[in-house]
Amino acid sequence: MFSTLRINTVTGKAVKEQYDSREFLLGGRTLSSYLVSKEVPADCDPFGKSNKLFFCNGALAGTTVSSANRLSVGGKSPLTGGIKESNAGGIVGLRMAQHGLRCIILEDMPSRDSSWKIVVISKDKTELIDGSFLVGKGVYEKSELLNEKFGAKAGCITIGPAGENLLFASGLACSDPHGVCSRYAGRGGLGAVMGSKRIIAMVIMNDGEEKPQYTDQQAFRDASKKIINLLKENPVSSLFTKYGTAAMVDICQAVKVLPTRNFTSGTMVDAEKINAQTMYDTIKARGGAGLTQHACMNPCAIQCSNVYPNEKGELLCSPIEYETMALMGSNLCLKNLDTIAEMNRIANDAGVDTLDVGAAIGVALEAGVAEFGDDKAIIGLMNEVLDITPMGRILASGCKVAAQVFGVQHAPHVLGQALPAYEPRGTKGMAMTYLSSPMGGDHTFGFTLRDEEDPITKEGKVALSKKFQVIGSRMDAMGTCNFVRYSVRNDMSPLLNLIKAYYDVEISSTEFDDFVKDTLRREHQFNTDAGITAADHRLSETFYSTPQKDTLEKMDITDEEVAEAMRW
Repeated sequence: MFSTLRINTVTGKAVKEQYDSREFLLGGRTLSSYLVSKEVPADCDPFGKSNKLFFCNGALAGTTVSSANRLSVGGKSPLTGGIKESNAGGIVGLRMAQHGLRCIILEDMPSRDSSWKIVVISKDKTELIDGSFLVGKGVYEKSELLNEKFGAKAGCITIGPAGENLLFASGLACSDPHGVCSRYAGRGGLGAVMGSKRIIAMVIMNDGEEKPQYTDQQAFRDASKKIINLLKENPVSSLFTKYGTAAMVDICQAVKVLPTRNFTSGTMVDAEKINAQTMYDTIKARGGAGLTQHACMNPCAIQCSNVYPNEKGELLCSPIEYETMALMGSNLCLKNLDTIAEMNRIANDAGVDTLDVGAAIGVALEAGVAEFGDDKAIIGLMNEVLDITPMGRILASGCKVAAQVFGVQHAPHVLGQALPAYEPRGTKGMAMTYLSSPMGGDHTFGFTLRDEEDPITKEGKVALSKKFQVIGSRMDAMGTCNFVRYSVRNDMSPLLNLIKAYYDVEISSTEFDDFVKDTLRREHQFNTDAGITAADHRLSETFYSTPQKDTLEKMDITDEEVAEAMRW
């Protein structure tokens, strides 16, 4: 049986429930999307009382398996108007497992003038306590105050000023292993949904006493070691261990899909100034707090995260990921890693998605608000987000809203969610994934770039995207890091053997993929019921009419091809 803790944000009443279905066994996105589709009316107001937030860990949470403690957060997105699952690393999923919890549900909605509350979950009780001392503060200060009050080992989730003000690009900041709320479930505006419920933070105390009860402990140990060996042997995860996701800068520059100047180009002059080698060398040279390898959760054999120091060796930002380096770097024609790190830090403090705000700033620059490549002016725009000025509110409402306000046609989004860091006219497989995702522009949903022999042709890309939609979604389906997929993409048995040794439940590869496909069907049906149509699964018209400057390609994927990629 798997426990769910259902918390009413009006009354504070908390009820534990027990379930034993396969959805609850797997957890992760399987469970979050299942519960959203069952309990949230598709046509509801994302900020209304009918929307709920679901926090789900996965099948292997709380065990010794590498990279298996991710947290999936689900609800109806104010950004896309459809279903959303956003996930994060950190220690929250682990703390939930130690309290015997597979899912925490926040439901109902207090009035807008109600006081802010903190949900505190301990082994003895769950309560809502006063959170007014956190109001208006940045995420880093909130994190310090939460540590002082509850201890640095508690699993905390908080929102920033953007979430308090219900801005569409706001995310949820989760505790990392060092007690800093820096691991983001950033996409889709779910931080604003938490803010609409007047919950400013949730704390899972470090007093849980639940320990894994293995059916076959030796088989589990053997299978866990197998996963570590597969990760160490795989060239992709090994590359990420040394350089992190920043390794993608050179790869994307080489194939001309590095988003540059508001997604008008696929290459940037001097891109090597912000690539993985430059970041690696800078961190090594500065020393101090800097780390080229860092784990967002424990245990993790990949350790693709990093700690970027300033010139004095003091912590500036952790982590800096490729997606941010592109959306807040090349996309804005910024060529200084210190500037990008400062942008990232401010975004984390404001509690916003770096992708959507980076894309929003890109359209603002195209409108002439500031010059591309102007470090000082662009940092100033990020500070407006933190300060919740009128300009900051526009940028923190995401790329689509910013483009509408500034009158910019070339707006890089699908379903209102900004595109990740792969220019779509240069990689039609990734474009197919963006266009067919139920979550809006989303690269983890079906990452095709490494397997595209001819990226600029759309031939065969429906089948390729669908293949990787299943491969990528497998990891989300059970709360495992997406980078594990490179080691098990052709054979899921190492993970399924762990489930067998843990729960004595046998799931075949075919059955598991059926769960994944059923999740995709549920997500698309929710969006249909919410009023999302084929016309919403398109890029801005300029992507179809204007060639990308490097590849000279236009978008040529049709609605019919997108519909086929969404058909399960």
